[in-house]
Amino acid sequence: MSLLRDLQFSLRQLRRAKVFAAVAILTLALGIGSNTAIFSVFYSVLLRPLGFRDADRIVMVNERAKQFPSLSVSWQNLRDWETQSTSFEEFGAARVFTMALTGNGEPEQVPSEMISGNLLHLLGVNVAAGRGISPSDDQPSSSAVALLGYNLWQRKYSGSTDVLGKSITLDRQSYTIVGIMPKGYELLQQTPDVVIAMGPWAAKLPDDRSWHPGIFAIARLKQNVTLAQARAEMSTIAHRLYEKYPNDNIAIDAVVNLMHEQLVSQSRPALLTLLGAVIFVLLIACGNIANLMLTRATARRRELSIRISLGASDWQIIRQLILEGLLLSLMGAVAGVALAYALLPSLIRLAGTSLPPNADVRIDMHVLLFTALLSICAGVFFGVAPAGHVRISDLRSILNESERAGVGRQARALRNILVVSEISLALLLLMGAGLFVRSLNRLSAVSLGFSDDHILVADLQVPPPSPVPADAHRNMDFYENTLRELHSLPGVRSVAAASVLPVSGQGSVIHFNIQGRPPRNGSEYIMANYRTVSAEYFQTLRIPLLQGRWIETTDRENMPPIVVINEAMAKTYFPNQNPIGKKMQIGATPENDVPWMMIVGVVGNVKQSLVADMPTEFYVPYRQANEVLPVRTMSVVLRTEVDPRALIPDLRATVHRVNPNQPVVKIRTMEDNVAQNFSQPRFRTLLLVVFAGIALLIAAVGVYGVMAYATVQRAGEMAIRMALGCSVEKVFMLVVTDGLRLTLIGIAIGTAFGLALSRWLKSLLFGVSATDALTLAGSICVVLVAGVAATLIPARRASRIQIATMMREN
Repeated sequence: MSLLRDLQFSLRQLRRAKVFAAVAILTLALGIGSNTAIFSVFYSVLLRPLGFRDADRIVMVNERAKQFPSLSVSWQNLRDWETQSTSFEEFGAARVFTMALTGNGEPEQVPSEMISGNLLHLLGVNVAAGRGISPSDDQPSSSAVALLGYNLWQRKYSGSTDVLGKSITLDRQSYTIVGIMPKGYELLQQTPDVVIAMGPWAAKLPDDRSWHPGIFAIARLKQNVTLAQARAEMSTIAHRLYEKYPNDNIAIDAVVNLMHEQLVSQSRPALLTLLGAVIFVLLIACGNIANLMLTRATARRRELSIRISLGASDWQIIRQLILEGLLLSLMGAVAGVALAYALLPSLIRLAGTSLPPNADVRIDMHVLLFTALLSICAGVFFGVAPAGHVRISDLRSILNESERAGVGRQARALRNILVVSEISLALLLLMGAGLFVRSLNRLSAVSLGFSDDHILVADLQVPPPSPVPADAHRNMDFYENTLRELHSLPGVRSVAAASVLPVSGQGSVIHFNIQGRPPRNGSEYIMANYRTVSAEYFQTLRIPLLQGRWIETTDRENMPPIVVINEAMAKTYFPNQNPIGKKMQIGATPENDVPWMMIVGVVGNVKQSLVADMPTEFYVPYRQANEVLPVRTMSVVLRTEVDPRALIPDLRATVHRVNPNQPVVKIRTMEDNVAQNFSQPRFRTLLLVVFAGIALLIAAVGVYGVMAYATVQRAGEMAIRMALGCSVEKVFMLVVTDGLRLTLIGIAIGTAFGLALSRWLKSLLFGVSATDALTLAGSICVVLVAGVAATLIPARRASRIQIATMMREN
């Protein structure tokens, strides 16, 4: 009953102080709402466990080469790992790619997955209908079978099990549907529409351990084996294989990580930074409200003293204050959760490609529990902060109002400490936001090496080659015919195709060797980015020609093989000499059955990743490249004289006219393609700027509150000073100086912490030092101006005190 009475009393107190309650609830709603929204993203991406059986024992095993810290696995090394390792219950594999689905309405390019025959068992995945891929389906001569993804099953077949046993055409090959994947199945951050066996495809791979066709090794740790033990064993096996196959094995080590840890590794630094930022915002908000609560508690000393004189214990008074704090925090939490629900869809849209594909971001029970814990901790803090300063040491003096104008030294010190902390945290956020803004500006100013305006692009999968060897190259006719038809469209200036578009962060890195300079051992193997392109590719993107000639339409099958290299490759592998006329060959070591390609041109460097240096790169005519390494996919590139988007219907119609079974996917402008690379830095920069602005505003309000209250408490002192001859200007500067002192202390502490934490941001910045002096100075100036501005109104009030009135009252 006493708790109920305290609750009713607390509600009456808050009802009387409507302005105080509204400000506190709004401040908390901003702090708790932003924390709830960001934590929902944080939990969904980094903490939500994978939907597999005993997911904490599922690992991924990658290769490590001298040039690359992490690579997909070569098929030959994978087979040896499987037979030689003893740390795992099972060893499986998966590969994500796309396939052309035809013969059932509009042709589609569907997300697809190859798996080893034991992978579903390893993961503990049960099919929704039919049967799964089994080891018998995973043999080189096995019949072609497929599992339908749940989404495709619903979309194309209305969820009917009659589809089992029927055929589906993928990449011109017929597959028998044997099962349906369960709803929500996701692997390697992809939800596949089709799952097929890996064995028949892998059997056709070249017997070359340097070949990495995107296979990812997945294994399950044995019950009594630790991750450290598995890492040690796999390193031993990798070193043994590296020594046994020195000519083609580039894997000097094996990298073993928990599957969940590896999949979220790219997103973790940015999300941890954002989570830290919103926690800072909440701490600043809590400090501000604690200051308000302390001010109210000090103003209520007479009321609290009367209650103590009537028999209330210290614990009852403290409980009352804590209960008021909890009421405020819970109301703020309710408003904050409502705000988070409203903001989350916009937050997800803003994040764009910053989040992993298919990230299931939502406010679930885990997020709500996090919010409840935040609000309880905040409420207790609000109550405890002033509780120590309402214990009355001399009830008589307070009841006689002898301390009417006084304030305890400890209470004043605590308020100052809270304000200094708010300023320090606000400065930290402002420094981080400033660094990200500067980094984004530097990133935006990067020279791409080509012109991205008036460019329309679309991805087209290469049609499968004819089974007749003499006609195998005819699938390249599709591109030649398509490019010719697209070139004739009104508004099209030029057309080309490429296996990898610039600024995509993707593509093949391949070994090559130079004629007359064979490597003596594996340590001398050299690699470069490998691109297949059509004629007019460089002209269409306006990549400058520095030496020699372009790739031309006559560079095709049965013509002398040629290659064009970029400036970085010329400087790296042909320093102080003319590379034109030199010959190179695909492959780590010279091979008699691989053609030598003559270097006929050198072109300018093109950015493949905004944050990486210009790579060494070579370009091979797509028809000649297909003779050595089959081309799997290409993107058409149209330079237009009109708005590129206006040609989207014509592009789609032209491709279908050339090949009705050809899916056209991801039609977009080149500017949109480039912009996708800015989504992650833009997302975190915008959020940090918003959080820093909120933090600075709350901190400035905190400075204002402390100085305004101190001015009221010292009104009598100010009147006496002015009566003794102190000028108005000196009184004004006295208040400003007190506020400036708190601000400078906060700046000093925040700067020290900012420099100490700067290395955390280093990996997230581009072209800017984490201790950038300009950013630090600008942030300090902004906080300094905000702190001084917050003291001007209290200082102005202090300078206008009526001496006669104050002398009569005191």
